[in-house]
Amino acid sequence: MIVRRVHLAPHHHPSRTKHTIFDGKTTREFPPFVELIIAASPGDDACYLFHLCADGEVADTWHETLEDALHQAEWEFSVKEEERTVPATPEAFM
Repeated sequence: MIVRRVHLAPHHHPSRTKHTIFDGKTTREFPPFVELIIAASPGDDACYLFHLCADGEVADTWHETLEDALHQAEWEFSVKEEERTVPATPEAFM
């Protein structure tokens, strides 16, 4: 379920982490990310930080806690607490 999300804007840093994708032959960087979603399974402390591109490609990182994922988003993109939204109702992701 989605627990936090933020739409990235021009004032956010480009990713400070190099995210790459391997297609079986070559490795390339992801296009710019436009949205971040933090999702977790109900009852699980661990969560994923999904990095979404405008073309639909997705990168993800796993974090032991929600706080770890929030800190990663803040460090990597300069996302501030007031920019993150919490879904009003449970929302599935993928």
